[in-house]
Amino acid sequence: MSDQNSSCCRRLDLAFANLITRLWVALRLFMAGVDKFRSGDGAAATFNAGNYQTKTDQIAKLMTDNSMLPSFLPPSAIDAYAHSIGYVLLAVGLWVGIGLLSEFALLAAGLAFLSLGFGLAALPDDLELTANIGVGILLTAFALYTNKSGYLSLDGLFGRGRAKKSASTEG
Repeated sequence: MSDQNSSCCRRLDLAFANLITRLWVALRLFMAGVDKFRSGDGAAATFNAGNYQTKTDQIAKLMTDNSMLPSFLPPSAIDAYAHSIGYVLLAVGLWVGIGLLSEFALLAAGLAFLSLGFGLAALPDDLELTANIGVGILLTAFALYTNKSGYLSLDGLFGRGRAKKSASTEG
């Protein structure tokens, strides 16, 4: 009897855990993408496409000059990665935040963090790798783990209810 009651009721603790970690991952990725458009600090900060070009040029130069990546990747691939990463971070951050196709969005988030981690690990000083990227990967994995309880997302509002009803009518 208790199994039946526990299967019919939503675990709000897991739903809130999923929401908080999913929003953290989304915010972290989105703000990392926004940061690629920033120049300056505080009230003097500006955000525009020129800043994006300058910053991504610096990223491409840093990856080409200070890492082992050019030994097995052509410079055009490094440039393509550096010049697209800001847009990828923005898109994946928004995707994770709204919770549409959450499993795939969180997979994309994990892969984005892994790509950032790979780029940082290729540089001589990779202290940020464990402190920043590692935490992002762990929280993304936790959000993915709790995703079955992700009722507070677009998936949860539109898709999970129908899936739960069809599963209960089959049993």
